[in-house]
Amino acid sequence: MKSNFLTIILLLSVFPFLQAQESDLEVAEVMVSGKYTGENVYVLNPSENDSFSVQNVLVNGKEYAFNHQSNAFEINLSSHQPNDFIYIQIQYKSAEPKVVNAESLVQESEFSLPSFVYNKKTKMLDWKIEDMNTDCRYQLQQFLYGKWVKVKDLGRPDEMIANNFLPVLITGMNLFRIVQDDGSSELSSPIVKIKSPNRKIMLVSDKVKDFIEFSGVTHYELYDANGFFIKRGTAQKVNVADLKKGDYWINFDGKETMIGKK
Repeated sequence: MKSNFLTIILLLSVFPFLQAQESDLEVAEVMVSGKYTGENVYVLNPSENDSFSVQNVLVNGKEYAFNHQSNAFEINLSSHQPNDFIYIQIQYKSAEPKVVNAESLVQESEFSLPSFVYNKKTKMLDWKIEDMNTDCRYQLQQFLYGKWVKVKDLGRPDEMIANNFLPVLITGMNLFRIVQDDGSSELSSPIVKIKSPNRKIMLVSDKVKDFIEFSGVTHYELYDANGFFIKRGTAQKVNVADLKKGDYWINFDGKETMIGKK
């Protein structure tokens, strides 16, 4: 009995140390982004005692298969079109990996908007109207399903009623920017990044009649069985009563699945 008691005391004393060790191994992340120029991206992957640092790679939010047991690997981007916006997340546990040719992803022309930030307390995107050019129009965009999508037309500064916006986040990394249009060209603000935990948004049923329903409000895109775009939006319930019977593809919260319209 005394021996068991001593064993429990020893385990309790060691447990905080094990927790500290585990926290030291939390995953960190390197992120690069820009317009695709036709070049693949090359990464140096540090190792120690046959243990390699890079744990996971995501391209535009989707897991990318790579050679984990190598000190260097290539991220093949040939499935993308020139000038497509690409963001790459490289998650690692020990020494920081190095992207050899990050400059191959060209940065877009930007205008300065230092007041454009995400307020963690209010969960709002904020900006200062006085930082904007009165001769330009503005729109707020979110990167969804491999492209920039307008989520709010802000108009001209003198038309703006509010200087904040409550975003609908998807699971994982969320990217936002404000685009400035002077009538002849467009410039982008620096990108605001928001990392969201798993929202666990689910499709209520993959057999639908008049409505597609999700477990919470989410961004969605709807395509027919051949991949032709039908519509996109942000909702918890989507009216599809006017669609013909058949199969459709639905994208939501970073997932893609097929539904059947009765």
